[in-house]
Amino acid sequence: MAGAVRLPEKLRRALLATLVAVYLLMGAAYAIKTPAWETPDEPAHFNYVRHLATRLEFPELKVGDYDQAYLAEVKASKFASGKSIDSVRYESWQPPLYYLLSVPIYWGGQSLPQAQLVVLLRLFSVLLGGVVLLVSYRITRQVFPKDDQLALAVPGFIATLPQHLAITASVSNDTLAELILSLVLLVMVKRISSQREGIQASPGEGTWRQALTLGALLGLALLTKSTIYVAVVLVPVALLLEKYGRSSQLAPGKARQSLRIFTVVTESAVIFAVALALSGWWFVRNAWVYGGLDLFAWTRHDLVVQGQPLTGSFNLAYAKFFALTTFRSFWAQFGWMGVLADERTYLLLGILTAAGFGGLVLFLLRTVRLRQSFSPTQRSSLLLMGVTFVLVLGVLLFYNFHFIQAQGRYLFPALIPIAFFFVLGLREIMSPLYAFLLFALLYLALLTLDYISLTRFILPQLAG
Repeated sequence: MAGAVRLPEKLRRALLATLVAVYLLMGAAYAIKTPAWETPDEPAHFNYVRHLATRLEFPELKVGDYDQAYLAEVKASKFASGKSIDSVRYESWQPPLYYLLSVPIYWGGQSLPQAQLVVLLRLFSVLLGGVVLLVSYRITRQVFPKDDQLALAVPGFIATLPQHLAITASVSNDTLAELILSLVLLVMVKRISSQREGIQASPGEGTWRQALTLGALLGLALLTKSTIYVAVVLVPVALLLEKYGRSSQLAPGKARQSLRIFTVVTESAVIFAVALALSGWWFVRNAWVYGGLDLFAWTRHDLVVQGQPLTGSFNLAYAKFFALTTFRSFWAQFGWMGVLADERTYLLLGILTAAGFGGLVLFLLRTVRLRQSFSPTQRSSLLLMGVTFVLVLGVLLFYNFHFIQAQGRYLFPALIPIAFFFVLGLREIMSPLYAFLLFALLYLALLTLDYISLTRFILPQLAG
């Protein structure tokens, strides 16, 4: 690949360790300093964990668990000590995996003051975010194994994105959802990339072992958050891309044989069977608790959240609002979407975004023009990441046709593909000689923005 850079292995590992360590320190700072409940939906997520830990049963979403007027009141009071959050339970419909994993942390810290217990639960999410960085590194190395610059720049961007840092330092199932979808992506990229080493074309023991792994990860996705249910579509798409990458390296006769659709259908059936064996109990439970075919508790959710702002019509005016708010809240719009950065910051971030997007267009044009620059498996991997982004964006758009939810954090399940393409785009418009220096400066600039966001935006505006 043009622009690929190699580093000594010890230096590369040391730089990666530094990225993760700095992220953990900054994430801990956000977790400790951000006032309790001042991240989106945090009281409701906390009450889910508390209910599960103290009553040893899953909560049921009921009418009254969402009170728009009271929620607005406690947010306006900056969650003053006299305002209880016990009635804020509207996340009780969520799949259970994050909350089950959080219960031991709750038990270990239940003797502490509640504010400190919240910090402990936040630090668990920060640790999950650290694993996301390692997964992003592995994915990038799988696609471009000789490009150390890219492998470090992708996790470097994810580690310093201010909004992502704030979300990972909260009591929320968002980061676990991001991690699990990233692991699905990693397994599929490894499968696609394995063809580069000339691994057998017919499904063998390793392929079916990976199918079981994918099935387990898909089952965990179904038990984590509905925003990553896109994995149900992503898995068969990835299998098709794998067959495409494999067939392009074979003789035409074998290519036709390897592309038979029943191969994908059969393996997908195995993956879905494993996923349902792992997660099916939860959907049976939902049908029992909420009645009828409300397997995902979506009908009950829509009934309970009466008063939540509705879109009405996704017209041009709302499209402008959606684009601007999603952009800002992807980069830096904190608290319950009420703490904004200054306009100069958004202007600079807009210029940076435009540069990355423009460079990506040039990169894609060069890819089409010089097909020999990339192997078939690399093209399949890039396409897989593009499909991941489109699916996650589609979920966000679909949600906004009903509720006003223009929140950039809903794009974070696809943050690895976003970071991957963003870094590729920036590098496309840089001189290869100075790319390392410019990426280092960008990392330091975003790290500085993280500090400024916490000290100048979050703390002054959210302190009670």
